[in-house]
Amino acid sequence: MLTIENEMALLERYKLTPTELFTVKVILLATDNGDYTWVQRFAKLLKLRDVLISLQEKGIILKSFKIGSEGSSLSIEDIPFNQNFKKQFFRASFEMGEELFNTYPQFIVVGGISYNARRVSKKYNDLEDAFAKYGKAIKNNPDLHQQIIDDLKWAISEGNYPFTTLDDFIADQSWRALHSFRNGEGTNINNDAIKMI
Repeated sequence: MLTIENEMALLERYKLTPTELFTVKVILLATDNGDYTWVQRFAKLLKLRDVLISLQEKGIILKSFKIGSEGSSLSIEDIPFNQNFKKQFFRASFEMGEELFNTYPQFIVVGGISYNARRVSKKYNDLEDAFAKYGKAIKNNPDLHQQIIDDLKWAISEGNYPFTTLDDFIADQSWRALHSFRNGEGTNINNDAIKMI
């Protein structure tokens, strides 16, 4: 989810209209989750072709993309966006991912051997890929992100949570289990007793 500050920065930097920015959001969300209902509904409210042409003229959509004539079919998932713009657009996701990375424990000990807990290379291409997947998994919700960070800090301070590596934490959405663990939901675990042992 873009913050107002991020949205204003995009509007100013790329000289976008609010309608153009909203169009981009609807398209990127649709291609991200495979649900094109919003695009279909939105397309009924305006001349989508005209907005796409304007976005192409502003360099948001690559010039290589052929926008058909009015009324022709359009494959939304094939729209190629400027990568620099997409990075700026998803900056909020990257910032949240970076905070997750920096908060996550650096090492875990299993059987007396230390492992890099912040590893992402087994499941993701690089940190940016991991951060993007994290943002997608939490639907870029800053409130959920803050809850996850709070739960992580609690678990680290308590010292009794069985952490996995960061790539597993993201892929398995383990923040749900962590939150349940913290609240003692669905378990017979007494966290205070564990802490004292």
